[in-house]
Amino acid sequence: MSFERQIQIPASFLALYTPSGHARPTPPRQWLEDRHDLCEDLSQLLAEKVKDKVWQLGITESDALLRIERGLPSLNLEMNDAERQWVMIRVQEILGQ
Repeated sequence: MSFERQIQIPASFLALYTPSGHARPTPPRQWLEDRHDLCEDLSQLLAEKVKDKVWQLGITESDALLRIERGLPSLNLEMNDAERQWVMIRVQEILGQ
């Protein structure tokens, strides 16, 4: 018996890999699930990091978000710009913005 994941990948993430004029993303489903898992996990982690920075440094949430966004490319996660942008939007959603 095989186990297949049945996770829901948000339409906003699928749109990153769906060419204009097409109905479906081009990469295989498993690859999309893996990329989404990476981006979602990173979003959750960064949302906690924002909260920590606000508390530790006494800065605003917006300032913490900006600092984290600037540092995101240095993590060397081989993420493209669209994924990084999606992650930051997702962090804001998690924080309730």
